[in-house]
Formats: sequence, C-alpha cells, structure tokens
Amino acid sequence: MNTKTVHEDENDILHLNEFTVPINVSHVKPGTTLCSNGQILLIQDGSTTIEFRLPPKFLPKKIPWRSGLIRDIIWCEDLGVFLLLTKDSLHSISPQALLTSETGVNKPQTEFSVSTYNKIKPFNGDTSFWRCTCAGTTLYIIYSGLIFCFI
Repeated sequence: MNTKTVHEDENDILHLNEFTVPINVSHVKPGTTLCSNGQILLIQDGSTTIEFRLPPKFLPKKIPWRSGLIRDIIWCEDLGVFLLLTKDSLHSISPQALLTSETGVNKPQTEFSVSTYNKIKPFNGDTSFWRCTCAGTTLYIIYSGLIFCFI
C-alpha cells in the first residue's frame, strides 16, 4: 500500500501560509458571531446590533436587532440568504436587501428587512437551539444533543 504525504503548502488553496499581518483590525465584543457569503461580512456585535460590512473598506453598517443573542449565523448558498439562529427562533436576511442590483451601492438602513420563521421552534420548553447548518436546501438545527432536519 502506497501512502503519500501531503504537505500543507500543496493544499493551501486559500494561500493561508502567505498571511502575515492583518490588513484591517476592528474591535468587537467577546462572543461576537460572524459569517460571510464571500462578499458581505455579517456580524452580531452584542445583543442589540447587527453589522454588515462591505468591501473595500469594510466599514460597519448597523441595524437594530431585538430578537436576542444570535447563537449561529450561516450563509445558505442554495437559498441565497443568511440564516440567524437564536436560542428559540430562526431568522433570515437576504443580501439583496443590502445592495441594489443596478449599481451595487449600499441601500439606506431603513430598507434592511429580517424574516422570522415562527413555525420553527424548540420542541419543548426545556430545550433551546444551539447551532445550525444547511446542505442544499435542507436546514439542520442542533440543540440538547439532538439534530433536527427541516426540508
């Protein structure tokens, strides 16, 4: 049986070995949750604000958040939305709400909208959501040692 040793340089498709110093440093609160779709960086900075950061300067664009601490944020490629999971609710934000398709410029904050999915709840009062992910258009939620699948 032949085995091949692969060196980290050979598989470094992100060129991580070339990173030396950060190009930008931002201060956030401990426990901050973040996610990116490759163009937009979405951050919950504390329990009352969501920030969107857009290239090239990644200056924060803040919107109020009143649905509690976000435990997980994921980008669902097949649905084209960010999914935000709190301890007992699921929300989504479309990046189309952040950019106009004609110009690619930022929209005013008043045009941001968050969708809430009231039918997706923990199965009893003793449990709460913890993390989530998507595979295609299937949503998986983990809590209390259980994985639930929503299609």
